[in-house]
Amino acid sequence: MNGPPAGFNPILRRGGRRGHFGDFLTHDDRAADRAPVRSRTCGRWTAADAADKRNDEETTAGAGNHAGMDQVKLLSDAEGLQALLASTGHFIVTGVTKSGTTWLQRMLDSHPEIACGGESKLNVFLTQLGPAVQAYNEALTKTNDKIYREAAVYRPLGQAQARAVMQYLFLDRLGAVRQVAAEAGKAGRLKWIGDKDPDYKRELASWRAILPEARLVSTTRDGRDCYVSLWFHLYPDREPLAAANRADFLGRIESHAATWRDTMAKFRNDAREHDGRHYAVRYESLLQDAAGEMARMFRWFGCDDSDTTVATVVGRNAFAVASGGRQSGEADPRSFLRKGIAGDWKNHFDDECNRRYCDVAGAALADAGYEP
Repeated sequence: MNGPPAGFNPILRRGGRRGHFGDFLTHDDRAADRAPVRSRTCGRWTAADAADKRNDEETTAGAGNHAGMDQVKLLSDAEGLQALLASTGHFIVTGVTKSGTTWLQRMLDSHPEIACGGESKLNVFLTQLGPAVQAYNEALTKTNDKIYREAAVYRPLGQAQARAVMQYLFLDRLGAVRQVAAEAGKAGRLKWIGDKDPDYKRELASWRAILPEARLVSTTRDGRDCYVSLWFHLYPDREPLAAANRADFLGRIESHAATWRDTMAKFRNDAREHDGRHYAVRYESLLQDAAGEMARMFRWFGCDDSDTTVATVVGRNAFAVASGGRQSGEADPRSFLRKGIAGDWKNHFDDECNRRYCDVAGAALADAGYEP
């Protein structure tokens, strides 16, 4: 397979499907066409009429200076990105925090036909968009009911517009990824462009609605290793089982176990509902055979999986290279790449820690192939 799958539709297209960017650009025009036109009061010149006349005069006066510019010019390079996505697939990488998503993102980005950024943090915007739309609609409705009534032009925003906003922002973020890829000599060679962010997992169903054609790569790691790694990421000087820290470490276990358990369920459901567009990889498998795992993933993307390309990708992102010379197992609690091994949870969990984690996520651990 070369490039995006058959039938691939870019994120944005003129006059695209409901909820896509073309709808976003034309939504208000259609709403205005349906809305009643405000009529002037007979024999009385209102402030609104004066504003209309002033706008008409300014538009007429400026027509000569803006010939051929009757459309709003987007600040981002949307046209160029649309052209790029017409022949390039898009994807996201996500997983539980400290499950190897950054390592995977860097290996994907090292492939000559793939560009993968990290991290756009667009989920922050997504979680605020719902309340913002609700507040906007409330303010708009209040104004329409009090002032304009049947002459109101603007209608409340809905899911279609919200999806379009997020699609545009995703596209805008890909612009940065494209620029870096071009500077690295990948211009004209890209088959896939994407973004890695563990936060995508939080609103996975929403992102599937926002990016219906996207492929998704998920990472899985023993939840207990994720928890220990995250603990040291946040508190590099606090040994979990030390007397001063144990209560805090224990107190957070159930919450993390629930997040890990629920994320594994989301990934299973997503893989089932989006057959062929979800690729799951285990952190432990990458540690054991990074070359084999990446070769299989590159084939799934329809990209070069030759021994030379795979060896270059894996070698460039080996733990010893990325950590500045340390070997896997040599810990540096202050480094983002702390230790690079599997099973380290056994060095930092006691029986009670494991019991608490397994009380919440034991079945999920077993289902994922991990020893409870």
